[in-house]
Amino acid sequence: MRKLIFSKYFFLSILILFNIFGCSAPKKSKDETYCFYLGTPCIRKNVQVEMITTRGRVVFELNGNSAPVTTTNFIFLVKKGFYDGTSFDRAIKKPFPFVIQGGFKDSEVNIDNTIDKLSESYFDKESVNLRPIPLEIKLRGDESPLYNKFVRNNGNFNRIILTHQRGSLAMARMQRLDSGRIKFYIALKDLPELDGRYAVFGKVIKGMNIVDKIKEGDVILRMKELIK
Repeated sequence: MRKLIFSKYFFLSILILFNIFGCSAPKKSKDETYCFYLGTPCIRKNVQVEMITTRGRVVFELNGNSAPVTTTNFIFLVKKGFYDGTSFDRAIKKPFPFVIQGGFKDSEVNIDNTIDKLSESYFDKESVNLRPIPLEIKLRGDESPLYNKFVRNNGNFNRIILTHQRGSLAMARMQRLDSGRIKFYIALKDLPELDGRYAVFGKVIKGMNIVDKIKEGDVILRMKELIK
């Protein structure tokens, strides 16, 4: 009987030690950690999204290789139908073409509707706000993107992979670097002055002529991911 008890506790002790020292989980990268809080694995490939507006059809290509967190966040919202029926709240075209901005207006947020559309893993019930995502900028030659850091060094500035070119799709944010949520903008011309300060994560590959026609108040009828 004693041998049986000793054997039982001996193997239990070995199992505990094995779990502590032999099976420790590998440390997650920053992008994996951010995607974990989004409640979905990071997208690490190029994906396409179709946007139907009251002006016509536009197709984006999102770069999950260089902007995995921002791409994952955008696709998550697209799949939940979050952008359907929302409007463009800014269309800056004078004194020269600048950007158009789309997404959900803060003043239009309906809390009950938002809860229905978004999973609990992405919704912060305490603040009744969408969880923010970080500023994400990938430099050529780096394994992972920079998070919540401006790119100021001239050498690094020239290494930014996704820059603001005409048709670039980027994430709008407030003053805080980690305040991106749902609003996005499309560059109407090359805007190098925004490089290193805002997160580009894709580009328009079809329908730039439609983008040029969009005015403030125009509506996004629906968005969907295009499956190749």
